[in-house]
Amino acid sequence: MAKFSTAPFIARLLGLLGLLPFLLGGLGVWLPILGDLRFALPIMVLAYAALIASFLGGVRWGAAMQNQSLAGQARHFVMSIVPSLIALVAFLLPLPQAFTLLIIMFLAQGVLDVMAADSGELADWYAPLRLILTGVAILSMASLIWHSLTH
Repeated sequence: MAKFSTAPFIARLLGLLGLLPFLLGGLGVWLPILGDLRFALPIMVLAYAALIASFLGGVRWGAAMQNQSLAGQARHFVMSIVPSLIALVAFLLPLPQAFTLLIIMFLAQGVLDVMAADSGELADWYAPLRLILTGVAILSMASLIWHSLTH
């Protein structure tokens, strides 16, 4: 986690600000003061998580473009579209299952990204940033699952 502080300030700032929709949804559904807005939050988070899934695939696409080895390039290009396809499938599922699928995808993509950073395919500061961002996103989606099962 010491490498987190070596991430460019703007990457840390934008990454942390990007958690706001997850936090708003994951916490907001539990706040009666938000009234009927609470019922729109899970759909908002689902849409946002799908966008972020596509963004994570874009990171893999960018790594593939930088990879001069044709053997590794094809794997990266193929893996770069998987998060978007999984997010699309999530839209076809009931919310608890959709968030479960997205949590699995975020975890799997996170493991791949940490491994890519460790091997030098991605910047070394990306792994700790991803761990923090992924952890909060997953906790927020888990909160939405829990809320949907208990209310």
